[in-house]
Amino acid sequence: MMKSYHKRLILILAAVAVITATACSKSNSGEVIDNLGQNQTTEPTNGGATKSPSAQQPADDAAGSESLFAEIPVHDGTSEIKMTIDGKEVTAKFESLAPSEPFGFYVPSVLERYDMEDGVEFGYDTRNLITIGLFSQFAVEEADLKKTNEALVPFAEYIGSQPEGGDNPAILTDYFGFDHEGTTRYGIRFRYGKDDALTAVPHFLETIRTLVLVTETK
Repeated sequence: MMKSYHKRLILILAAVAVITATACSKSNSGEVIDNLGQNQTTEPTNGGATKSPSAQQPADDAAGSESLFAEIPVHDGTSEIKMTIDGKEVTAKFESLAPSEPFGFYVPSVLERYDMEDGVEFGYDTRNLITIGLFSQFAVEEADLKKTNEALVPFAEYIGSQPEGGDNPAILTDYFGFDHEGTTRYGIRFRYGKDDALTAVPHFLETIRTLVLVTETK
């Protein structure tokens, strides 16, 4: 009888221990869940939309963002100005293209004027030249030109470049286009030797920045 009593007592104590352990486990689990719920931070959803990397970064709008000829001023009679070329201040004299074209430039002393039968050009070494005129005179299609000169890409009027004649890599040409009085399409061409690009392009660019309208054609 005594042995049977001891066995029952042991079984009862074992059952109580199991029940107590189970209850404690459930209680601890509940506390952990509650703590997780309290410590978890909810990220703002911005109206449910997820920002993509492209949405967070502004678009690159450098291409074509600067206009050279947005408003062409009328020549005010000033005969010369100062201009910085190759880090040095030089004198730039006014040169009219009238009567062939209703424009003029301030041309730095490092460039020369060449009077041709069909117009006026400015440049140096005879092969490095700026030409301005009706775009149609250049005998190129705007759609065929590619914007390959990275130094000129920021300018809205830059249309593109190509080797002279489309197949002479030793001579390069860059083209700009703008409308005058809303109907007439004018163009400016840079022509230069490939080896002269680092000198010619900056000189030419500073020159065409000074484009003005000439109202007197005499």
